[in-house]
Amino acid sequence: MPSGSQNGQLNALLALISEAVATVRNEFSQSSKPYVPSLNDTEPHPLDTQFSSQALIKAVRTIQGACAQLCTTVVRPNHTLLNSGFNSYEIPCLRLVLSCKVPDILQEKPEGMPIAEVAERANLDKGKLERIMRLLASRHIFREVDTDVFANNRLSVQLLSTNPISSLILHCSEGSSWFITEALTDPKWGHSYAPEHTAWNKMTKFPGQAFSWLGTAEGSQERSIFGLAMVGFGEGIQGHAVIQDFPWNELSPGTTVCDVGGGVGHISMPLAKAHPHLKLKLQDLPASIEQARSVIWQKECPEAIAEDRIEFKAIDFFKEAPIEGCDIYFVKNIIHDWPDKESVTILSNIRKAMKPKSRLLIEEFVLQELGGKDAVEPAPEPLLPNYGAGKILHYKVDLNMMTVLNSKERTLNEFIQLGKQANLEFIKLWNVGELGALEFRGC
Repeated sequence: MPSGSQNGQLNALLALISEAVATVRNEFSQSSKPYVPSLNDTEPHPLDTQFSSQALIKAVRTIQGACAQLCTTVVRPNHTLLNSGFNSYEIPCLRLVLSCKVPDILQEKPEGMPIAEVAERANLDKGKLERIMRLLASRHIFREVDTDVFANNRLSVQLLSTNPISSLILHCSEGSSWFITEALTDPKWGHSYAPEHTAWNKMTKFPGQAFSWLGTAEGSQERSIFGLAMVGFGEGIQGHAVIQDFPWNELSPGTTVCDVGGGVGHISMPLAKAHPHLKLKLQDLPASIEQARSVIWQKECPEAIAEDRIEFKAIDFFKEAPIEGCDIYFVKNIIHDWPDKESVTILSNIRKAMKPKSRLLIEEFVLQELGGKDAVEPAPEPLLPNYGAGKILHYKVDLNMMTVLNSKERTLNEFIQLGKQANLEFIKLWNVGELGALEFRGC
C-alpha cells in the first residue's frame, strides 16, 4: 500500500477515536457523576450499573477497535506477535489472585498494602507474588502505589469474591482451551460436533457432556462457581438490556410472553416488574421451575403471582413443545449451548406451539462476517467490519462454546438458516445491549 494511503488510514483511525471519545464524554456528562472515572477510582460510577445506550456501546466499540488497530499498524509485527504469544500468562495470574483472594486482602487497606503482608496473608511467596502483581498492574488490574506496595483500583475491585465477575474468571480459567489442538487433531473428534467430543473432555477425561459433569460429585465445586459465573457474564454483557431496548411497552395489555429455558426467571422476573401489562410464562426443567415457583418468585416478585401475571410449567425442550398459543416466545442464551442439530430440535418444538401471529425472539451474540455481506451494520472504515478488538469478546465466547460444549455463537446468516430448518422466517435483528434479539415468525 502506498505510504500516503497508509498515513490516510492512521488519520482516519485518529478521527474515529476523537469522535468516539467525544460521544463518551457527552454520555458521562449527563450522569449524576458527570465525568469519566479514573482507573485509580475504587467507587463505582453510576454508568457502571446502568444499561448503556446504543450510542455509548458503539462509541466504546469504536475506541477499542481503533486503538487496537492503530497499535497493530504502527508496532513491529514480530513484537505484536510476541505479545500475543505471552498473553497466556495473564489468565493463570488472575486465577491465582482470585483463588487466594488477593483483592479481598487489599480491600482492607485502600491506601495500599506492602506485598510482604499480602503474601503472608495469602500464604504465598513474596517474590513470586510481587512479579505476578506487577504484571497485572501493568495491565491496569491493581496499582502499585509505592515500591512493593499494591492497592485495588477500578478493575481489581470487580474481582472481590462477592462480585460474580470473579466467579466468571475462575470458570473461564479452568484450562480446557489448552486442549484445543488435541481435540481438533483427533481423527475421530476433530470433525465431530458431539457434545462429549470437546477439548474440555480431553482435559477432564469425563465421558459425557459438560453440563452432565456439573451434576456429579466431582463437579460440585465447579457447579457452585458456574451459577455465579453466569450472573457475572450477564452483568458484563448487559444481558438484561433487552428489557429496555426491545419495545415491550408497545405491546398490548395481556400480551403473553413465554420464557423458554428461562431458569428461575433471570429475565422474566425483571420483565414482569418493568412491564406489568405482560403475562409471563416461565418454562425450564422441573427442579428450576419448582425453585422459581415455591421460593424465588414468592420472595422477589410476589405481586406477579398475586395478580396472575406469571405461570410456571416444567419442560424438556428437546422432547416437547412449550405452552401453546403465546404471543412471544423468548429464548435467551440457549441456542448457543447446542450444535445445529439439537438447536433445530429446540426451535422446531417452539414452532409447533406458535400461532399464526406469534413471534420468536432469540437473544444471543450475533457474530459478524469479515469478508461476506451479512445484514449486520459494519463498523466505519478503516476498522474491520466487525470492530475487531471492539467485539473480540463475541469471538472468544464462541471458542469457549466450542471448547466446552462443541456448540457455537452464530452469524446472522447462520441463525437464518437454523430458522429455515425449523420452518421459521427471520423478520428483524434488534440491538439489545451487547447482544442481538433476532425476531422470527412461522413460515
